[in-house]
Amino acid sequence: MIMRDLGREATDVGLYLEDPVAVQALEAWARDQIVSVEIPDEPWRRHGGSGALLARLRIVPITGSRGPSDVLMKLCSVGSAAREPMNHDEAWTRSPIFADRHLFRQVFASQVVEDGRVLMFLDSSETLSNRRTLGELPATLRPDGAAATTRLVLREWNSPATWQRGSMPADAFLRTELRGAMEQGRSAYRWAEHAGLLADGLDWIGTANRGHRRTPNPMRLPQVDSIVSRLPVKYLSGNSHGDLHMDNIIIPLAADGSLEHEQIRLVDLSGFDPSAPLSRDVATLLLSSILPTVRAGVSRAETCKLVRMLTATDLVAARTDEPVAAGVVRAVRAAAMAGLDADLQRMFHAQYLLSLVAQTIIYTSYSNVGPAGQQWYFALGTEAAMAFMNYAQCDLSGETD
Repeated sequence: MIMRDLGREATDVGLYLEDPVAVQALEAWARDQIVSVEIPDEPWRRHGGSGALLARLRIVPITGSRGPSDVLMKLCSVGSAAREPMNHDEAWTRSPIFADRHLFRQVFASQVVEDGRVLMFLDSSETLSNRRTLGELPATLRPDGAAATTRLVLREWNSPATWQRGSMPADAFLRTELRGAMEQGRSAYRWAEHAGLLADGLDWIGTANRGHRRTPNPMRLPQVDSIVSRLPVKYLSGNSHGDLHMDNIIIPLAADGSLEHEQIRLVDLSGFDPSAPLSRDVATLLLSSILPTVRAGVSRAETCKLVRMLTATDLVAARTDEPVAAGVVRAVRAAAMAGLDADLQRMFHAQYLLSLVAQTIIYTSYSNVGPAGQQWYFALGTEAAMAFMNYAQCDLSGETD
C-alpha cells in the first residue's frame, strides 16, 4: 500500500483492518491504482457474522488533480465473494433510483484476495458516524427500524404493481428457498443426517414441544414426492436482498435519537435475486432478529410465545411479559401484511410459512448458533411446517381462517 508515511500509517491501517491477508491485497490494489490508503477522519468498521468486514477508508490519489475520497471497503466472506460484485451491479442496473437511495455504489473494480475472498469498494462520501446496524440499535428502536426496512423492501424496492405471481408444489418452493443448503455434504444436510432425520419413511416425528405428538419432519419436506408435494403454493416474487439479517441493514440516527427511515442503506448483495419469493427477506430478517434471544437461552414459556407470533395467521396482542425479540417479530409481520387484501394475505402467509421452514433448516447449519440454538430453530421449523400444512389444507378445502 503506497502510504505517505510508510511507517506509522501502514501500521495504523493494518491494526485498523486486523487482517494481514486483506491488507496485503489492499497494498497491491493501491499500487495498481497509484493511490494512498489512509484511515479517514471518521473511522467506521463493522464485522459480519459470516466473517465479512466493512471498513471506511480514505483513498488519496498520488498523481493528478483528483482529491481524496472516502470509500466503504467490503471484504466479502468466502463463498459469497465471487458473485457479490456482480449481484451488486445487477441490483443497481435493475432499480437505479432505489439503489441510489438505499445501496452503496461501487466506485472501483473489485480485487481478489489470495485466500479467495474479494475486496469491494463502495462510495462512502456521506458520514457514517451516526449510522448503526439494525442489530446495534437499542432494543426499543429495533421494531421501528425492522418495520421500516420491511416496507422499504416490499413496497419501494418492489411494489404491488410489480409483484410477480407464480405457483409451484410446496416441495419445489422449499428447494427454491434453500438454494442448495440441503445438498449432500452441506452443513445443514450433515446436521440432519447426524440427527437421524433423513431416514426413509421419517416424514413425521414426535417433538417434545408438542408433547411428542406428530409433526412434519422439516428436513424431508424439500425432497421430491414428500408429504407436501401435492400442496400447491401460490406466491409473490420480486427483488430480494437474499440475506437480510440485522447486520446488513444500516440506519442513521437523527439528532433527536429517532431513526431516519429514508436513509436506510442495505449492504451485502451476495444473495440478490430479481425474482425470488418476497417472503424470503421477511423470514430471514425475523430469524436474525431473534438470534440473540435464542443464543441467550429461551425458556419454554418464551418459546411458546415466539413460535405463536412467528407462525400464527393473526398477530397476537402485545404483552408485558413477552421476550424482547417479540416486538420486532410483531412489527415486521404487521408491516409485511399492511395494505394487502384478504386473497393476498392468504397467499403471502402460506409462502411465508414455507420460507420460515427453509430458514430454520439453514439455521441448523450455523455453528455460531450453538447446539441448543440449532435444536431450537429445528423445533421452530416443525411448528412452521405444521402450520403450513394446516393452513394449506384448510385453504384447499375452501375454508378461511
